[in-house]
Amino acid sequence: MIALKVEKIGDQVAVILTEEALEVLNAEVGGVLHIEPSSDGRAVVSVHQEVWLDDPHARGRAFLKRYNRALERL
Repeated sequence: MIALKVEKIGDQVAVILTEEALEVLNAEVGGVLHIEPSSDGRAVVSVHQEVWLDDPHARGRAFLKRYNRALERL
């Protein structure tokens, strides 16, 4: 089990990842972790990481894909 520290930084709350957690999650600085809770909300069933280092336009495409319907209504 890996324990993570939750801290308030300014107006935001952050989870501090240890080196062990970074290694287990295969996370990188600048990446985005998507955490999916289980149906009962007590556990995490999957973690997916997005990394924008390879393609500078990937973040924009992901945004447009996610909000395409809302943008079409405007």
